[in-house]
Amino acid sequence: MKRQGQSLRRAAGVLGVLAGLGGAVAAEPREAISVRLPRASYDLLMTEDNVTGQAFQLSRQPGVLRGRVGETPVSLQLKDQQVKGNIGTSVANLEVKKEGDVVKAKGGFGGRPVTLTLSPQELTVYVNDCTYRLKATEPKKVYEGRRSCDGSLMPPSVVSLPDTFIVASPEEQVSLLLLAL
Repeated sequence: MKRQGQSLRRAAGVLGVLAGLGGAVAAEPREAISVRLPRASYDLLMTEDNVTGQAFQLSRQPGVLRGRVGETPVSLQLKDQQVKGNIGTSVANLEVKKEGDVVKAKGGFGGRPVTLTLSPQELTVYVNDCTYRLKATEPKKVYEGRRSCDGSLMPPSVVSLPDTFIVASPEEQVSLLLLAL
């Protein structure tokens, strides 16, 4: 009986230490693109070399994004105000412009027409037959608003951008947002 009590105390101590470590890890700032949609929520952890999430595995190299989104292979060249490449068997061909603090993109992405405007005050995106009109609740970091493809009773969509995203090239910013949404 005495031995069982010691084992239980030791197990409780180990669990306490592990819980404390988990709390310390959770308290660290996360560099993630956070997407909260009415029917889905996910975080895409963005490091210097990768962007990863549950179904999102991209390698970041100078001028290149390569990997998978879901089951779809992605290979994009990012340079000279353009994004060119393939998303699965579909073509990506975007013109990207930066005017002051505003990034604009227009063209084809994954075989579909897209437009995107990212400014410190708003994020407007047309992708996959849906228009996002999100206003900044925290300039350059957090955008919230409605999507045209949601019903009026649905909660708003929220997109949060980490510092790693903000310092990326305009071509990479546009590509990551379009892939995430």
